[in-house]
Amino acid sequence: MTESTSASAPLRWSHTAQAEPTTASTLRRRLQRWVLELGVNRALVDDIVLGVYEALANVVEHAYRTSPETGTMTITAAYDHETLTVTVSDTGTWHPPTPTTTRSHGLQLAAAVSDELSVDHRPGLGTVVTVVWSNPLAAAGPIGSSHRAT
Repeated sequence: MTESTSASAPLRWSHTAQAEPTTASTLRRRLQRWVLELGVNRALVDDIVLGVYEALANVVEHAYRTSPETGTMTITAAYDHETLTVTVSDTGTWHPPTPTTTRSHGLQLAAAVSDELSVDHRPGLGTVVTVVWSNPLAAAGPIGSSHRAT
């Protein structure tokens, strides 16, 4: 059963796809539509989409590096009790960034644009990245306004 808000957006959205860069981009766009339907303002939607995209890119970059097959990733978004929680999970084997890459700041960026971020490396089971935004609908204001005090 799918619950919905007064704007008819489901309170839960989930999708599993191949862990590939083009798929991550598609999932980012689908999440963006869902969050906009919830009624979150555009400035915060951009932060949410950026944070989740970095978690998806993390799967693409690190989870299946040594696997001959492309693995899968699952994104689940839930809005409950004034909290938006998005999880990105995989069943791959975590591989830390190589010393030659400068692209190892994605999860730091995701943490910076969210209220909470956790990473659970589960040996033999994959990794789950959970990103949380508290009260994103109350943060809605005029387009272009920031949701965080500086």
